[in-house]
Amino acid sequence: MKVAVLGLGAMGSQLVLRLLDRDVDVTGWNRDPARGPRAGIPAERLARSASDAVRDADVVLTMLADGRAVRSVVAGVLDAVPRKALVLDLSTSGPELSREVAGAVTGRGLRFAEAPVSGSVGAARGGTLTIMFGGGADELAAAEPVLRHLGRQTIHIGPIGTAATLKLCVNALLHTFNATLGEVLGAAVGAGIDLRTAYDTIGSSAIAAPFVGYKREAFLAAGLPPVACAVDVVRKDLELFLDAVPDPGLDAPTVRTAVGVVHRAQAAGLGQEDMATLAHLYRPGGTGER
Repeated sequence: MKVAVLGLGAMGSQLVLRLLDRDVDVTGWNRDPARGPRAGIPAERLARSASDAVRDADVVLTMLADGRAVRSVVAGVLDAVPRKALVLDLSTSGPELSREVAGAVTGRGLRFAEAPVSGSVGAARGGTLTIMFGGGADELAAAEPVLRHLGRQTIHIGPIGTAATLKLCVNALLHTFNATLGEVLGAAVGAGIDLRTAYDTIGSSAIAAPFVGYKREAFLAAGLPPVACAVDVVRKDLELFLDAVPDPGLDAPTVRTAVGVVHRAQAAGLGQEDMATLAHLYRPGGTGER
């Protein structure tokens, strides 16, 4: 089986490295060609163009920044994708965009499915992602030989659009938790409690979750932490969630509050910093107005 991965950012590059570890014949491509070598992907596994990457592929994975990027990149490779291939979008694109891209792909006689993932960069590298699959049973069968290397489990959510919607629900919960965690840590530090003591106590409590463990260093960083999921991306995910809410009467007040916190962080110039940077808004002497 030959696999193409389009998009070699923080997650996409780790997918390529994981597949190489599993002896999968994989080729990667990124709009910025420097990203692949910086991630440690061998030069012989990098294509000069997206069309070159997909030309002989059985499965084409897209892991791109947003829906617009998915639409643009997929449209640019449709002439090169083999008729046998499955185009599988792992990005956080939202249900409307996912159905639009599905129509463009299937309209050319090709197969499409969505498989957004939940998990950290480390989970991508270690093959322990949770994968939400949207599409038909035949597409799932075609995707399984690749997805089994990338995830701890693949859950078939339903038709196109359902997995994309559930991914937004997962991310909305994650991002509101992230904002709340930053807020309560600020309260603890403001009360004279050591930051590490507060964090590790939370990490041992009933509210402990994998997120608390793998984001520890980012939250405890003295300066601005390294980027994994940037604040700008958090805003994109939350606003996609609000757009996808099927009932306009559901005000989603908690998510809207989190969006307000993200706006404050962006106004303070933190848009390209890691999502844990929101905690700096609440620390004594931190960034942003109280």
